[in-house]
Amino acid sequence: MSSFPRSAAVVPSIAFVLATLAACKGSSPDGAACSCAPGNISHTRQRDGSYMDGSALLDRLRRHRNDVAQHRTPRDIKVADDELRLAILSYCEPCGDWINDRMTIEEMFPLARLDDASDAVCLGLVLRDGTTAYGEARPPACR
Repeated sequence: MSSFPRSAAVVPSIAFVLATLAACKGSSPDGAACSCAPGNISHTRQRDGSYMDGSALLDRLRRHRNDVAQHRTPRDIKVADDELRLAILSYCEPCGDWINDRMTIEEMFPLARLDDASDAVCLGLVLRDGTTAYGEARPPACR
C-alpha cells in the first residue's frame, strides 16, 4: 500500500484548517473574553514631533467632524482621514487588526458623543461622567 493517497488527502485537510483559522483571526464568539488590550499610546510622531495621546486624538477627531460639517474638499478630508487612520492604528497597537483600511472615522468612534468627551482611547471616547463610549469597530468583548 502506497502512502501517496493518504498524504494527498491530508494536504487539502490541512489547507482547510489553516484557511478556517485565518478567517477567524481577530474575532471572538459573543461573550468570549477580549484577547487584546490596546496600548492607547501612539508610536509614530505627529507633525509637531510629539506623540499622539488621548487629548491629541480627541482634537483630531473634532477637527475631522468640523471639516466634514464645513463641507471641506472631499479629497482633503480623505487625505486627513487616511493620516488619522494610520495614527489610530499605531495608537491601538497591538490590536491593529480591529482597524481595516476601508473603515471610516465614524465607524471607529462614536462621533455623536464628541461634545461629551474629555479624552479618547482606542476606538472609544471617555465621557465627562467617566464612562467610555466605544465605536462599532471595537469588538463587543473588548468594550
